[in-house]
Amino acid sequence: MLDTYRWLYSSCLKCEICAVNNTACPRQRNAGANVPGTFQQYIVSPAVHVTRIPSQLAPDEAAPLLCAGISMYSSIMKTKARPGDWIVLPGAGGGLGHMGVQIAVKKGLRVIAIDSGDKKKQLCLSLGATAFFDYRVDDIEQAVSELTGGLGAHAVICTANGETAYTQSMRLLRRLGVLVCVGIPSVPFRLPATPFDMIVKGLTIVGNSAGTAKEMDELMELAVAGDVRAHIECFELDQINDVVARLGRSEIDGRAVVRIPE
Repeated sequence: MLDTYRWLYSSCLKCEICAVNNTACPRQRNAGANVPGTFQQYIVSPAVHVTRIPSQLAPDEAAPLLCAGISMYSSIMKTKARPGDWIVLPGAGGGLGHMGVQIAVKKGLRVIAIDSGDKKKQLCLSLGATAFFDYRVDDIEQAVSELTGGLGAHAVICTANGETAYTQSMRLLRRLGVLVCVGIPSVPFRLPATPFDMIVKGLTIVGNSAGTAKEMDELMELAVAGDVRAHIECFELDQINDVVARLGRSEIDGRAVVRIPE
């Protein structure tokens, strides 16, 4: 087994919030935010916040599970979707989205992947998505409506961070649908969620960034079984500036993994 550090550096484990879910602790400390990030050879972390990685998983394979993987696993669990339900993933071909496709498919959900380009279309469909719609070409709302019998999706997990994607996500939901907000906007905006729509349609909107230790263990089991695997591109530490630049230009499909020398 390999002990590996993840994004949540620490939480107080004493407050009422921690008693429910310590990843939402108001006193939490996060790698790369208020403690040094993980582009370093060694880091000291509270043992309770270290994830034990099964020996069957290589570090390159495990690393994306601790961020994108657990975010998507926990988000899917928050939808309370059941096998056969429709789930829409805007940004499905990205670092978070492509892992969400795999997890949702394993849970028996019918996945509608939204992204752009043939490369991401091929990736999403190869991972088991029921359908792929290109937001640059297709009428997304009409396509989702037709595919779901005019009712809309049971859930939408928005990994994209733009206002257009979030606004559209609201319109893709059926009555009693659930929107999980994951993509962090670079520019603040408001969701078009009126009290009238929330009341009449019975909609639910939740946010999510990480998952619990129990959810992490469940995700690791899926990974060991080969049901979830990150699409990764590996780099050495001296390539870090190039990696960041390419990420900014959306030139990396899946997840970038930086190998830290021992």
